[in-house]
Amino acid sequence: MPSFSFPCLDGDPEFRESLRTALRGTAVNVSILTARDRAGMNHGIAVTTAVPFSTYRPAMIVAVKHSASAYPAILDSNYFCLNQIAADEIDLLDRFSRSDRRTSRFATGCWSVGPFCLPYLGSALTSYFCDVQGAHDHEDQTVFIGRIVGVRLGNDGTGGRDPLMWINGRAARLAGREYV
Repeated sequence: MPSFSFPCLDGDPEFRESLRTALRGTAVNVSILTARDRAGMNHGIAVTTAVPFSTYRPAMIVAVKHSASAYPAILDSNYFCLNQIAADEIDLLDRFSRSDRRTSRFATGCWSVGPFCLPYLGSALTSYFCDVQGAHDHEDQTVFIGRIVGVRLGNDGTGGRDPLMWINGRAARLAGREYV
C-alpha cells in the first residue's frame, strides 16, 4: 500500500517544485479579463484561471492578483468581462500580460462596450459579462465569483477557430479539434 506524506508547502522546496511541475501540465484556456473603473478607464489582464460552473445559476470563477491593474477596477465597479481568445490572437496575450504594455492594451483590436459599460473584444470566441457575487482572498490573490448576466458568442459562433490554451508555461492550440 502506498504511503503519502503531506509536507508543509513553505518548508519543503522539493514538494513545491513537484507541485509546480504538476500544475503547469494542466491545460487551461486563456482569457482577457476586462473591467472599467468609475472614472471610465478600461483595465485588462490575461488570465488562465477562469472557470465556468453551473448552468442553473451560471457563474464564472476567476483569480486576480492584488497587484494586477484590473484588480482595483473590479473592486470599484463590481463587474468584469471574460473574453476567451482564439489561438490566432496570441498577440493579445503578450499585450495583456506585461505591465510595461499597460497603456497600449486597448490600442488595437475590435473593442466595444457591452453591459455595465464593460469593454469586450468583438473577435473573442466568447465574452462573459459578470456581476461579482462573492470574493475570497487567498494569499496575494482574490478569487471572484461572477454571476454571468450576459454572454456574447463570437462572429463564427465559436465553431471555426481554436481557443488559445496555456500548458507547461507556453501558449498552445488544440490540434485540429479532434475530440475523443
